[in-house]
Amino acid sequence: MLKRFLSAPGRPWTAWLAAAALAAPLSLASDWPLFLGNSARNAIAESAYDPPLDVAWAYDAPGGVDSTAIIVDGTVYFGEMDGRFHSVDLESGEANWVYQANLGVPASGCVARGMVFFGDEEGYFHAVSVETGESVWVYQTFAEILSSPHCSDEAVLVASYDTHLYAFEPQSGELLWKYQTEDRVNSSPAVVDGKTFITGCDGKFRIIDIQTGEEDAWVDMQDYVAASPAVVGGSAYVGTFGYQVLKIDWSGRRIAWRYDHPDTDYEFFASPVVRDGLVVIGGRDKRVHAIDEQTGELRWDFETRSRVDSSPLLAGDVIWVGSMDGHLYALGHQDGKLLWKFAIGGRIVASPAIADGRLVIGSRSGEVYCFKRAG
Repeated sequence: MLKRFLSAPGRPWTAWLAAAALAAPLSLASDWPLFLGNSARNAIAESAYDPPLDVAWAYDAPGGVDSTAIIVDGTVYFGEMDGRFHSVDLESGEANWVYQANLGVPASGCVARGMVFFGDEEGYFHAVSVETGESVWVYQTFAEILSSPHCSDEAVLVASYDTHLYAFEPQSGELLWKYQTEDRVNSSPAVVDGKTFITGCDGKFRIIDIQTGEEDAWVDMQDYVAASPAVVGGSAYVGTFGYQVLKIDWSGRRIAWRYDHPDTDYEFFASPVVRDGLVVIGGRDKRVHAIDEQTGELRWDFETRSRVDSSPLLAGDVIWVGSMDGHLYALGHQDGKLLWKFAIGGRIVASPAIADGRLVIGSRSGEVYCFKRAG
């Protein structure tokens, strides 16, 4: 049940603070405050995190968990597919509070100004007090929200299947601006250098000025895209439902290369992690792919027993990623060698999150696992 409404579609925002203030710092922190960890959506942990791991705790979430956890100030936040949104103590695994949204919460939240923000499958966007678990404001879009928001103290950005990207003032929920694409938007907005980057079902990679909410440019990807782009320097990397991974020269408004696996033709739903010359991404061909960042050629791949919709995380020299086969995997970054795996049991869509020496991941089996280093 919705608790209260404090906002409605508002007038366009006519005064904006400096665009640079909107973008959260790209430096890595001990928290994991956003889906894929940072504003660029490039999932790299602050420090090395090597296997083996032990289970610190397991939290019961019987509705199943597709959303990737965020971790802020020793608290884990995640949504459940029955509409419940949880605040859990990272150390103990005990619930602080549980908030009931309208329908399932498939995507991550983010935290700003003492609130956690997230969308649900009925199209409502919620702002909830991190202290009390009470609703502060709710805004209704016109279709489900599968996008994970981007938060700063100045604005919260989130996309909806109603074809729009929205920008809200965090405290009041006032609509600052909204930008309409040509089809549904599943991706989570990346934010770099005063610009936000989104992909969508219209097959276009869009660059939008954060200050004005107006489009700077777009690049034709020629395929439906559900994944979120990772932005690294002047390039963005994203997988498509046309069986390809793209490197987009966003400053030059062009496709730099297109990767196709030499033996398989399957969609890419996961987002990549990019570092040290490799673009690592999961595919629905059951594989984790490592692609040469410069040439777009395959460097290695690792085969699981089911599709890999979980987006990988890099910690030191280890790739952490889940699979729909129910396992959490640790792979060598440079060679793809299996280092360790753990049978969670249920299908994993969520991506790992690492903060304060813990790794957290949920699954559709109805549990959220928190791991710590063995010993």
